Amino acid sequence: MRIAIFALLGLLAGCTTTSTSTAPSVPTGPSAGLNRAYNACQTAYETSARPTRTSRAQCLNNAENRFASEFPDRAALSQQQGLRLALAKRVDSGQMTQAAADAAYARELTKIQAASEARRAAG
Repeated sequence: MRIAIFALLGLLAGCTTTSTSTAPSVPTGPSAGLNRAYNACQTAYETSARPTRTSRAQCLNNAENRFASEFPDRAALSQQQGLRLALAKRVDSGQMTQAAADAAYARELTKIQAASEARRAAG
């Protein structure tokens, strides 16, 4: 279940600039409140005169922190948030493309999820 939650959040709150409102609906996914917060971040990004992926990542991280009770593994959430912000900064600075950031995010999120599952199984 935790993996499903983090997988969905990876789709919803990753580095991509696609709208979160088109993400698939999963019963174990984020609450309506968290979805509204994600959508507000996306809207702010899309309507900004000078949008940055870093500001969007910070907005998403803040939204998740406001709904912390929805995340059973805070360590995994913190890692995911750090990854999101680091990749967003690299894209904004021109050090990597959005496509490369998306691929790196997916790859690293898989590792974060595996570690979270291992912690859960251990105890």
